[in-house]
Amino acid sequence: MGDEKKQTIKILKAGAKCFIALWVLSEDSLSLLLTGYTMEVPIAKYFYTVLSSIDGWGIETIFMALGLGVVFYLVRDRQKNARISGLSAFFAICTTFGISYSKTNSWDCIFLFGLQFVLAVFVMVGYYFLYKNCLLFLGFIVEKKSALFTRKPSGRIERFLFEEHPFLGPFLFIMIFALPWLIAFFPGTLQWDAHAQLWQGLGVIDKNSHFPVFMTEWMSGCIRLGRLLFHSDSIGLFLYTGPQFLYQTLVFAYASLVMSRKRVPVLISWGSLLFWGVYPYFQIWGFTMVKDSIQYISVLLLVTVFIEIISSEMKPKGYQIVLFIFSVAGITLSRNDGRYVALITVIFAVILYRKYWKLFLGGACVCLALVGAENLYMSHFQISQGEVGEMLSIPLQQTARYLKEHYDEITEEEEEVLGRGFTVSLERVGNLYNPIISDPVKSNFIAAHDVSYLKEYLAVWFHQMLKHPDTYIQAFINHTYGYFYPNVHNYGDYIAIFYIGNSEHWQDGHLDIEFTMGSPYIRRVLAHTVYLAEKIPVVSMFLSAGFYVYVLLGEFVFLVSRNRRTIAILIPGLCVVLICMASPVNGYLRYIMPVMATTPVTLAWCYIVNDRRKEK
Repeated sequence: MGDEKKQTIKILKAGAKCFIALWVLSEDSLSLLLTGYTMEVPIAKYFYTVLSSIDGWGIETIFMALGLGVVFYLVRDRQKNARISGLSAFFAICTTFGISYSKTNSWDCIFLFGLQFVLAVFVMVGYYFLYKNCLLFLGFIVEKKSALFTRKPSGRIERFLFEEHPFLGPFLFIMIFALPWLIAFFPGTLQWDAHAQLWQGLGVIDKNSHFPVFMTEWMSGCIRLGRLLFHSDSIGLFLYTGPQFLYQTLVFAYASLVMSRKRVPVLISWGSLLFWGVYPYFQIWGFTMVKDSIQYISVLLLVTVFIEIISSEMKPKGYQIVLFIFSVAGITLSRNDGRYVALITVIFAVILYRKYWKLFLGGACVCLALVGAENLYMSHFQISQGEVGEMLSIPLQQTARYLKEHYDEITEEEEEVLGRGFTVSLERVGNLYNPIISDPVKSNFIAAHDVSYLKEYLAVWFHQMLKHPDTYIQAFINHTYGYFYPNVHNYGDYIAIFYIGNSEHWQDGHLDIEFTMGSPYIRRVLAHTVYLAEKIPVVSMFLSAGFYVYVLLGEFVFLVSRNRRTIAILIPGLCVVLICMASPVNGYLRYIMPVMATTPVTLAWCYIVNDRRKEK
């Protein structure tokens, strides 16, 4: 077969794949085939049902076809790539399941019956072609369009930011763009979760380890200090939010400095700076009292200093050791699950980079020492453990779905055991089941049970799983798919403006906080920039938890193909994703913020690794 004929066949194949991908992108391509079309012809009626549910009409489809056609044509000779194929297949499966669960809270759009499964497989194939060719196209751009990735700053602003003052420049850039937020929202904002944490710290409600104890004391200590020195809860709030925002800005500037030192392309440096400093998200979260902000800032610091240390291949400098230990402490103390992120990260670091074992072992010792000190503190002040249900989101969701779907199959023994575990009737537990958030069920699970009861509950849980494993699997997927399907909108608010009641002055009987700027106009304008960002094509995906997980998994596959040791940088993010899967809420952007904040740095790390591989 001649070369010209081979190329013609490749072009035809690319065109067919492009058409299938375009089909699945059409509106409602994965539809439920429950009702046939008016034509009562076997099989054919379902085909017409699919045709009636999608919409290929519109000039927009022409533009999409032209764009996809160019992409598929340019990568027609690059199809043999096992890692890209495997990653694309995984993304395609996740997307198809995500569509089904977003529509029906079940996998009915896939497994309802035979022809429905055939349609789902067709849709998976279309998304497979789409993901694979787009990923290959990204590789094509990186290889062929080197002008986009110049490492030499040009112009006065770029030289000032990335060459002459690579730390001070980004620091000032971020602070300048943050000023409107800092002024309009002074003294800061209070997230609802931190509100309950403050109540614990101030003694309004009993303390327990539901919130990190030291973090709770720090938050309430700032409020008490504000009252003592200035007779103001508002100033007390700023004593927390002000240093936190400074910490965030310093870490962003340090990350920019490291990227400049490693001669990362100016495009990545600009993208990072705009993402951290201009995109309307981190400005307000950095100025909000909530444990999650310290968490994502500290994870970013850990990843950045880790990159600087291992890429230099030299003995860690004094400031790097201090920053590493400080980041481990911040991760450990800010969230209860932070200790697992820190410990697992340093364990993998020791395994993959034994040269720096002393530093990483020191980090592990700091983490364990802080956990031990927190336990001693709790014991001394008789602070109780948090609710048992906090750790049982997944099994409680599975139990609730079982009660909702198979209530008539519950035995007397199971009813007796489960009945002792909830404050409401078992029928009510089933009705409270919300597939994407466990709080309605979890809040009615009695927290004061001892270990012996938990053993009884888990025995019933396991027995019911054997009877209906599909129910348990669906409950799990329904509770986690938002982290693997980018089209799920964030649960809850995008922006941390969480004052309760009047937006200018908030009193709850224990706290008295008010914004310095009386007029809410500027605050409303700034708040709506987040909702504007949600509507801008492509940019809107920066508010998707699933998008960052896809990027993280793509980076993982890329680094494995270059140098397996280098995946150590991604371990904190992968730990966060696993924790999110066990969290109370599906697709919650607040929980994925450590991955979100570190994405610019991990992308830069991929470039650094690839560049060094080329040099060898």
